[in-house]
Amino acid sequence: GFASTLINTIDFLRPDILAITFDTTEKTFRHKLDAEYKAHREKAPDDFYAQIPLLFEMLESFELPMLKLPGFESDDLIGTLARKAEAKKFEVKIVSGDLDFLQLVSEHIMLIKLNGKIDQSVQYGPKETQARYGIGPEQIIDFKAIAGDASDNYKGLPGVGPKTAEKVLQRFGTIDEVYTHISELEPVKLREKFKENKEYLFHCRTLAKIRLDVPVELPLDQEFSFVPERTLAFFEKVKFHSLSNRYQKLIKFFDQKNNIEQKKYSEKHSDDEQMALF
Repeated sequence: GFASTLINTIDFLRPDILAITFDTTEKTFRHKLDAEYKAHREKAPDDFYAQIPLLFEMLESFELPMLKLPGFESDDLIGTLARKAEAKKFEVKIVSGDLDFLQLVSEHIMLIKLNGKIDQSVQYGPKETQARYGIGPEQIIDFKAIAGDASDNYKGLPGVGPKTAEKVLQRFGTIDEVYTHISELEPVKLREKFKENKEYLFHCRTLAKIRLDVPVELPLDQEFSFVPERTLAFFEKVKFHSLSNRYQKLIKFFDQKNNIEQKKYSEKHSDDEQMALF
């Protein structure tokens, strides 16, 4: 479950700052732009919602920042915080199962595509993104606009899939450049699709783009630290005995590493701080 993943993440990344973001129940600006946005998604089962209060109680016992903002998706909060942290010289790790975050990847922002255990999950930087898609992170938004996104319920260009989107962007770089050189686009049928669907294509690009200007703040001096009294009390309350044991071992490991590598840690802490975002 989430508690196990959280402990694994702390163990694997040893972050200086750790924050968790959530969606809200309110409609976002994307729903206002497009009534069909995510409209086909099924409601989560009732037992999922029943566990949410317990999840928040657990995160409170860790004393972790929990961020959400009506009108925006969790992705937009992560995008904004990642860019702000990057500007402050942090090394940012986004931990998520969502490949939409590839558009944020840079030399200082990495996506850990969560798939099972975090230490076995693929980490995406610019090179890994290029290797997977044949395009760079800065082209991912246009890629999604052209190819569409079934999970978010926007179609992109009719009849155009990922392979064609990749080839178009490899040649022209951006959607804007496609239209600047539209007479050079082949075959003719593809050119006509771009011409006929220009307004919708830019609409899809707006839906695909993670916002980087959300009014959300996270104090970058709010360092992650263990609060064993609260966390262990929660684990005892809910009878999570194995997680309690793992948590205590994790604290001992951190203490040992800090004692052995105090000088190294101090240097890292001042010059190469690390933020993890869920």
